[in-house]
Amino acid sequence: MPANDYSWMYMAVGLIIVALVMIGFRLIKSKRAKMRSFYDVLTGGRTETAYLTGVRKTLEGKSASYALVSMQIRNLPHVFRAFGAEEGEKTLKHIHSVLETQLSSEELMARTGEDAFGFILKNRKPEEISARLERIHAAINQYNKGKKDIYELDMCFGIYLPEEGERDVITMQGRSVQARMSTPAGRRYQFYDRASWDKNAWEREMAKNIDYALQTSEFVVFYQPKVRVLDQRVVGLEALVRWRHPQRGLLSPDMFLTVAEHFQKVSKIDRFVFEDVCRTLARWKKQGRELCPISVNLSRADIADSNLADECAAVCEKYGVEPAQIEFEIREKLLLENLETVSSLIERIHANGFRCAVDNFGADAVSMQILSTLDVDTVKLDRSFFSGDNDNRRGRYIVEAIIKLATQLQISTVAQGVDNPGQVKYLQRVACDMIQGFYYFKPMALEQLESAIFDGSNLRYADVREEQPVQQGEKKRIVHSDGSEGNKNLVFFSYLPEEDTVEFSEAFSPIFGRRRKFNDALALFRTTELIHENDRDDFFKLLERCQREDGWVENTLRFCLAEGRYGWLELHMRRDGYDSGSVISGTLINMSEWNKEINRWKEKANRDALTGLYNREYFEHTVRSMMEQKSCAGAAMMFIDVDDFKRVNDTLGHMFGDDVLCYVAKQILGVFRHTDVIARYGGDEFVIFAPAIQRGILEDRLTKLCGAFKYPYRNDTIEYKVSLTIGAAMYPMDGGDYDTLLEHADCAVYEAKSRGKDQYALYEPYMLGEAGAAAEGAQEGR
Repeated sequence: MPANDYSWMYMAVGLIIVALVMIGFRLIKSKRAKMRSFYDVLTGGRTETAYLTGVRKTLEGKSASYALVSMQIRNLPHVFRAFGAEEGEKTLKHIHSVLETQLSSEELMARTGEDAFGFILKNRKPEEISARLERIHAAINQYNKGKKDIYELDMCFGIYLPEEGERDVITMQGRSVQARMSTPAGRRYQFYDRASWDKNAWEREMAKNIDYALQTSEFVVFYQPKVRVLDQRVVGLEALVRWRHPQRGLLSPDMFLTVAEHFQKVSKIDRFVFEDVCRTLARWKKQGRELCPISVNLSRADIADSNLADECAAVCEKYGVEPAQIEFEIREKLLLENLETVSSLIERIHANGFRCAVDNFGADAVSMQILSTLDVDTVKLDRSFFSGDNDNRRGRYIVEAIIKLATQLQISTVAQGVDNPGQVKYLQRVACDMIQGFYYFKPMALEQLESAIFDGSNLRYADVREEQPVQQGEKKRIVHSDGSEGNKNLVFFSYLPEEDTVEFSEAFSPIFGRRRKFNDALALFRTTELIHENDRDDFFKLLERCQREDGWVENTLRFCLAEGRYGWLELHMRRDGYDSGSVISGTLINMSEWNKEINRWKEKANRDALTGLYNREYFEHTVRSMMEQKSCAGAAMMFIDVDDFKRVNDTLGHMFGDDVLCYVAKQILGVFRHTDVIARYGGDEFVIFAPAIQRGILEDRLTKLCGAFKYPYRNDTIEYKVSLTIGAAMYPMDGGDYDTLLEHADCAVYEAKSRGKDQYALYEPYMLGEAGAAAEGAQEGR
C-alpha cells in the first residue's frame, strides 16, 4: 500500500491523541476546580462549602448532640497592618493548625471568612464548652510563651446549640455568627439566646441605623452647664449626645449607647461628639465669645484605643482649638475595670494638653486612695449622694471627706444631679467647687444653650431664685468687707493666747465686717460661722498641738468666704515665745487659686519668649529626667539649624529674622506630636526629643518637615526661601545619656550640611571622627 494511503490513518490517530489530551486537561482542570471548592488554598483545610456539607451529614439525626461555634480574630486587621500580609497569612495558618490539634476527627472545622473560623463541638454543656474555648484561646496564643514583647491574638466565640431534628445548617451557622457579633466588649464568648434575640430585635435594627444616623445628622449634641458654687457663674459644660430618631422621637443616651457599645459602634458616636465640641469652641472663639472647658465622655472602647489622645489632638489642631479647653470624663466603673490601662491613658491625655475627670465618683464604693494614685483634674460626685435633702449623716461625711481630700490634692469637685435649694445650700457649706444639675440648667440644644449662658460675649451668672437676679450687662461681684473684690488667696494672722486676741492681715470673710482685730478670739472661732461647724474641733486640736509642739502644724479646713458659702483653705500655725508671752503666727492659703498662679508663672518661665516653644533649660531638665527614669525607649534626639540665618538678620533686619524663627517653630509644631519635647535651643537652633518613635517613622517626619519649606516664606512684600539642616540620633542605640545623644545629633547636622541645604542625616558612628573637620569647614563657610 502506498505511503500516502496511510496518511489519513496517521492524521486520525493524531486527532484522537489530541482529543484525549484535551479531555485529560479538562478532567484535571475540573478536578482542580472541585478541589478548590473543597480545600482552602491558604490553610489547606476545608472551604466553607465543604465544611457546611460535612456538618450537614454529621448532624443528620443527631443535631442535639453538637454545638456550632463561630470564631473571629478581632485584631487580625492590626496584624496585617503592623506586620504585613505575609505575617498575617502565617497567623491564619497557625490558627488552623492549632484548631486541628484541639478538635477531634468528628469535630469538623474550616476558615469561613477573612478573619473567621467555624467548627462544631461534640458537647452540649455550656460550662464545658466555655472551658474548651478558653483552652483553644490559650493554645493559639501559646507562641507568646517566653517572649519579651507579647502580641496576643484577641478572639471571640459565638455558640449555637441546635434543637432536636433541626436541619438547616446555614441558619444554624448564621445564629452562631449572630451570637458572636453580640459578644459584649470585655467578654470572650456568647451563647445564642432565642428569647432575648427575638425580644431585642429592635436593638439590632437600631444598631444597623447608627451609621446612617451619623451621616444624616440625626445625632445631636446637647450641653449642660456647670455652675461655680462660690458666685453662681457658668464655668464649664458637659457635652451629651441625643438621637432624633425619625420614628421614636428624641432618644436619651441610655436608650441607644448600650446598644452601640454592644455592636462596637460607640466609638463612632464618641468621635462625632468630640468633633462637634471642637466646631462649637472654634465658632465661639471666632465670634469673640468667652470660652469655658467642655467635657466629653469616654466609653470602654475609647479607653482601649491607644491612639485616642493623639487623634483627638489632631482634631483640635484642625479646628484651631486649645486641648486645655476639653476635659475627658471616665466613669468610675471603667476605671475600676483596668486601673493600669486608665492610668496610662490619663498620662497620654495630659501629654496632649487635655484635662481629665472621674465621673460618677462614689457610685461603686471606690477607694479614695485612687485619687492620690491617678493624676486627674476633676472629680464628679455621683448623683446618689444628693438624693432628697441630704439628711443622711453617713452620706454627708463621705461627701465632705471626698471634697477635703480632693482640695488637698488640688483636684476640682463637681456635684452632679443637684435639683433643689437644700442640696445647693449644703454644697455651699461643704465648699464644693461646681454644681451640675436641674436646679440651675437642664441639658440644652446648642441654640438654646447660647441664649441661656451668654450675656453678649460673656458667660452669665446663673439666676438664683433666692437672690436678686443680675441685671442685663451687670457682672455679679464678690466684694469683701474692706471694699476689695475677689478671693483673698493668702491671709496672715497673729493670735495671743494670754490676751485671747487675734488680728488678721485681710478682712477675707463677711464675718469680720470691717474689723480685723478681735478680743474674744476663742469665741470667734467657736461660736461664729467663720470656721465650718464640722471643722471646729479639728481647728482647736491643731491649736492645742501648736501650743505644745515646736515647728509648724497644718491642716485643711473650711472657712466662710462669702455669705453662707465656704472654701477649703490650708491652715499653717507655729508658736513663738517672747518675754511678753507666746504668739501663734498663722497663714490661711487658698491653694486652688495660689497653685493656678504658680503654675502660670512656671509655664511662662519654661517658654521661649519669641517662639512660645520650650526654652533650653526646660528641654535639658525634662529630657535628662526622662532618660534617668528610662521612660523613653526607642526615642530620637533631633538638632535643627536654620540655614544662612545670619544673612537674614544682616540683609532683612532682626524683626524679619524673628518672624522667620516663629515661622520655623510653627512648621515644626505642625509635623511633630504634642508628646514630643520641642524647644528653641538658642539663636537659630532648635531641638526635638521624640519618645517612642521608630526609625522609619522618624525619617518620614523629617522628610515632611523639610518639605514644609518648599515654598518661600512671605511677610507683606518680602519673600525668603527658608531651609533647614537636621541631624538626628536614636536612643539608646546612638547614645545612652543626654550629652552623648545631643553630641551625636550635632555630628549628624554637619554630615547633612556637607550634602547641601534642606537635608537631614541620621547619626552613624563614622560621623563622629569627621565631626571636627566638618565643623571647621562649616564655620569657614558661614
